[in-house]
Parts: sequence; C-alpha cells; structure tokens
Amino acid sequence: MAVIGKIYGYKAHPKVSRSLAAAKINGVELEVSKCSVMDGDNLKPEYTSKFPLGRIPGFEGTDGLKLIEARSIARYVAGLSDNAKLLGTDKNSEAEVEQWISFGDEELFNPVSALLQFYWNRLPYNKVAEQKAWDRFHASLAYLEAHLKKQTFLVGHRITLADLTVASDLQFAYLRVAGQEVRDKYPNVSRYYNTVINQPTVLDVYAGNGDLLAENAKFVPPKKEPKAAAAAPAAAAGAAAAAAPAAAKKADKKKDNDDDDDDTPKPAPAPKHPCASLPASPFIIDEAKRNYSNWDTPDFLKWFYENFDKQGWSIWRFDFKYNEELNMVFMSANQIGGFFDRLEASRKYVMGAGGVYGVDKNSKIAGAIILRGDDPNVVLGVAPDLESYAVTPLDPFNKADDKKFFEEALAWEGEIDGLKYNQGKFLK
Repeated sequence: MAVIGKIYGYKAHPKVSRSLAAAKINGVELEVSKCSVMDGDNLKPEYTSKFPLGRIPGFEGTDGLKLIEARSIARYVAGLSDNAKLLGTDKNSEAEVEQWISFGDEELFNPVSALLQFYWNRLPYNKVAEQKAWDRFHASLAYLEAHLKKQTFLVGHRITLADLTVASDLQFAYLRVAGQEVRDKYPNVSRYYNTVINQPTVLDVYAGNGDLLAENAKFVPPKKEPKAAAAAPAAAAGAAAAAAPAAAKKADKKKDNDDDDDDTPKPAPAPKHPCASLPASPFIIDEAKRNYSNWDTPDFLKWFYENFDKQGWSIWRFDFKYNEELNMVFMSANQIGGFFDRLEASRKYVMGAGGVYGVDKNSKIAGAIILRGDDPNVVLGVAPDLESYAVTPLDPFNKADDKKFFEEALAWEGEIDGLKYNQGKFLK
C-alpha cells in the first residue's frame, strides 16, 4: 500500500483511529508517529515547529501537506478514494455523514472528556457538573439507540466515515468511563459498535486498544500527602503543650463532625443555583405541586390564578423541534420523562406538564412549564437536551390562545395541528 503520510498521536485515540480505519478501507497506509499530551510530546520543539498550536492529532503528508483537527484529517484520508464512498454517495448522504461525525464528537466524545477531567483530577470535583455530563452522554446514547433500531449503519447501507467516527468515540467511552451496565442498557448501540469494529478491513485498528470497563468509572478523591514528622522531640513537646488547651476546650463540646481529622479530600461544594439569589416570592412552588397532584385541574387553576406571582415566576411553552424523528408514542413519552429527569438540578424552581399529541409515527411533543424568574435558560439549561426544544413565553392571564394551551396542557387534553393528546408526564 502507498504511504500517504504520518498522523501524530497514538492508535487508541478516537481522533486517530478513525483516520487509520479510513486509510485501511481506502487501501492506503497511514503511519502513526507516537505523540502524547500526557508525556508532553505535543509541546516539544520538533512538534510545535510543524504544528504551532500543539494540538493532537496532526497530519503530515508525503507531499508536504500539514493538517490539524481530527475531522479535517479524517475527511482528507476518507476522500483519497471514491470507491468506498466513505463520505456519502450524494449530497443528502454527504450531509448525513457530516451530521453524525459532528454528533460523535460533540455528544459522545465531549461529555466523556468532561467526566475524565474530574476522574483524572485535572479539575476540582463538582457533583452537579459530573451528573450533567453523564446525563448528556445517556441522552446521546438513547438518541443513537433509537436511530439504530432499524439501521445497520448510520447512513445508508454501507460503512462511512460517520461509522468510523462514532465507533471510535464509543470505544473511547467504553474504555474510559462506560461499563457493562451502560452497554447493556443500549443493546442496539452495542450491536452496532461490534459490527463496525469487527469489519475485517479495520479489525486491527480497533483491536488491542485495551479492555472494556466492567463497571462505570467513578470519582476517587486523591490521597493527601502525609504530614511531615516533627523536626525534634522538643518541637513536638512544644506543639503538644500549645495544643493542650484547645484540646481540653474541644472535649467540653460535642462535635457535630470530624471533617478536620478526615484525610479524605471533600468534593468542592456544589455551586448555588442562580435562582437561589432571587428575591423571596409569595408563590410557593411545593404547594403548587401538591395542589396540582391532589386537586382536580379546574380547582388547581382557580387557586393558581389567584396566587401566582408574575414578578417572581414566569410561564413557558416548550415544543420538540424534531417531531419528524418521533416513532412510537411510548418512546416519545419516555423522552419527555428523560428531559424532566435531567432538570433535577432545578427541581426546586420548576413544575409543569408535557404531552405527546398524536399516534405512533405521527406525533408531536409539547408542554407548559412554570419556572422561577424570567429566563428559561437559567432553569432549563441544566438539561443538556434543552437545545432540542423551542421555548416560548405564555401569558394565560391576557392571551386567550395561551390560556387555552396552558390549561389543556395541565389537564392532559386538547390537540395540536389536528393531533389529539395521547399521554403525558408531570414535572414535579
């Protein structure tokens, strides 16, 4: 096979393996020149003289071409031959291939990378941010699972660069953070992953990169350095004497916790929710949730209109942007439930109802939400899939159409564009 150049990185890196696999399929040879960020190789003069940003991977062609950014390198390698049609067969499929490449890097690789920043102690541990990354990863896998229910490959009926990218990103996740529990939860994704990496042409690219995790990765606090021993017995005696009064004073009190004596580092405190700093409101959301659950809808609405605080709270409508992708109604209802679950960090500042309108393979998702403040992004932005919904203000006090939609959404009835309400979920 003709050598086309070198890619700097290492074989198991997902932004390298996709290009190696594309080269194999196209019948060309792409040499790997080992380069590791962990070892500082990317900052050495011999590397930065070619790639000043010090980013990995880098590509150096036999013809002198130099490229950075994994997508451009993979696209270049995939386009060296038109026989395999790795970039698609027409304009539509080319766009779909690009879509899934972007999906793999943005929705699979990025949340896994975010988790590793905590697990490798590169950033201070943050429980809320960790959960948000896991939620985003699971939402992406659920989306991929649904797409692969009737698909062998992502685009059309043959392997493309989209598959090589997503399979590489999945392997990265399975090797680093996602254990057997995750792989079992998404069987279509697991079947697809094994189909792609076991293609005879690319098998040696994906083989030997490590063992898949048995259990999900977790944050393990770093150990503290042991305290230095006393320099001399006299110093120790002096320190003990100085500490004696304080110890006696502490002995008289019941300690609520012993954190000062615990060598296990504590996670950084979760950041306060922005809504926590808003002025107090007479409208109590927990009371509203109880009343909505226990009363008939007309009784709740009467109480709501009498007690709602327009200055401290606002009302919004959400509509799913990609209704043409919806399939079975129960799956759509589960999607609403997942969206609501991912609002956990804002649970104290939001309530609402979402519904599926229509029937299997012809439905829409919409709902009404009551939230603290007047910026929906502050409250709903904790859900990584918020960008899949259009959020618009509702004014049921002054606009008849808004009032009709709001009341029907809370009553789990009505219709949208001729599609009747089918089933719903309550955000409480």
